[in-house]
Amino acid sequence: MKARMTAEMVAELKRTAELPEDLLAALNAAQTHGDGFLVGLSDDEAMELVEMCQWYIKRDPATGELDTKAKLFDSIVAAIDNAQFD
Repeated sequence: MKARMTAEMVAELKRTAELPEDLLAALNAAQTHGDGFLVGLSDDEAMELVEMCQWYIKRDPATGELDTKAKLFDSIVAAIDNAQFD
């Protein structure tokens, strides 16, 4: 599958300490697409990336809102979901 991601999404993923080597390789091989990227992922890599992103998607207990970083990781999960149905 090819997940459409913004440059900000790709940059944040590359900064993530827990990013496995196979996912880093997929990000490094991403094709530019408009103002973002198309990231090629196998089904297993997509699942691996979604699981990692979920570690960062937490709501603030006081407000119930996602912070900026959580929103970004939530957007990455949404991009992968969208790619599965394209």
